[in-house]
Amino acid sequence: MRPGAFASNALQWVAQIRKSDVVYGPYARAHTAPIHEGDIAAVAARALLSEDCTGQKPLLSGPRSLTFAEQTAILGEALGRPLRYEEIPADAAREAMTGGGVPEAIADSLLRMYAECVDRPAEISPETERITGRAGRTFAQWASEHAAAFS
Repeated sequence: MRPGAFASNALQWVAQIRKSDVVYGPYARAHTAPIHEGDIAAVAARALLSEDCTGQKPLLSGPRSLTFAEQTAILGEALGRPLRYEEIPADAAREAMTGGGVPEAIADSLLRMYAECVDRPAEISPETERITGRAGRTFAQWASEHAAAFS
């Protein structure tokens, strides 16, 4: 399995959202297709319990491409308050990442990837639905299920 962006990556914003209604980060218009951890687990279970995925390396994604700004707004809806994503320069984001313990090489790699995703919708893979027999869960579903973490 090769999952792309995890919906749970939004948990990196918990401290900011608990303090204010603003998430500060790079590249507000960068797209990802966040996948719910339950969908990753469902695909993994199917792969372990059947022959359906033998020899395959399915690319997994969530069902919709969303920008970081859109993800923040969706979290706000789940929390019942408006949130906004405020873009900061990549250098400031790198400093925050490395200051928070992210190795420099990983921070640089993530920032390059995010820059390449600006205004480019993420590819949506049909693999979750093909393997599990049901559509993947949306980021809004994830946000509703995890709203308590942000309170």
